[in-house]
Amino acid sequence: MAALRDVTRYRQLAIMTTAGVCLLTVAGGIVRLTGSGLGCDDWPNCNSQRFVDVSSGHTAIEQINRLLSGVIGIPTLLLAIAAFRVRPRVSGLRWPAVGVLVSVLANGVVGGIAVRTDLHPALVQSHFLLAMVSIAFGMIAVHRSSPGASHSSQSSHSSPATSWRGRPGQLAAALTALTAAALVTGTIVTGTGPHAGEQDVRRFGFDISNVARMHSATVLIALAVAGLLAWTIRDGADSTAGVRVALSGWIFVGLLQAAVGYTQYFNGVPELLVGIHIALATGLWVMTIRLLLATVETPIPQHKTKIVQPAVTRA
Repeated sequence: MAALRDVTRYRQLAIMTTAGVCLLTVAGGIVRLTGSGLGCDDWPNCNSQRFVDVSSGHTAIEQINRLLSGVIGIPTLLLAIAAFRVRPRVSGLRWPAVGVLVSVLANGVVGGIAVRTDLHPALVQSHFLLAMVSIAFGMIAVHRSSPGASHSSQSSHSSPATSWRGRPGQLAAALTALTAAALVTGTIVTGTGPHAGEQDVRRFGFDISNVARMHSATVLIALAVAGLLAWTIRDGADSTAGVRVALSGWIFVGLLQAAVGYTQYFNGVPELLVGIHIALATGLWVMTIRLLLATVETPIPQHKTKIVQPAVTRA
């Protein structure tokens, strides 16, 4: 019972941390879209005069974002501590908690360097992608501590639940890789486009049409793989129900994200649509990790087996 209480507390902290990083990611997008990226032009101080400054609109937006980062750091640290306090030891809880903590701390450093280098696009890109890493670790922590997870003291490496499940597992892994590629190419589009976080800062020197096409191609391929995965598990057993639910959510968010992406591109990338695009990208990554974990840890039969009853012979 003590172990279950510890795991429940761990799960609550994992949910708070993951939701907090998602919120912080969207807040970072607001900072960039409002041109407030250098509202605080120093780090960790807001500027050379004040540690905290809300004297102007841009300064207040960036300052609130920084304070939000500090608040989210609290459950992140508590999650890492909780992972080592679960008794008896539960396998698979420590490394994702430590991963969240390390990636969040690293992102704080990257954010500080980005400010000191006047928002270099590669650093702004890394800032977003590191947040996606934190979300992935957080989702693993939530999944591993869920009520349906196996709470045992055995090593997670020996558990058959962590093995790939044939073609569905391979497709889910491919979909995860393609979604990650879409996020990377999306940040390249962002680093090339007009929303830099501040006027007159450095941008990538790519042609915006070419990088937009590259990003669009990765999204379309990802949607095609999602469709193939849906076809593969269409006649699955009841054990694939969780995978089908996760995949349905992914396809819905993926199609919506694609629609918003094309709409914003052909309408001059207005700030509101770009903000929605950032929020949907974050949500899509959450759905991607959820789908991957559901596929990996759910036994999916490769073929439907027809059970033939033996014939009964009469004397």
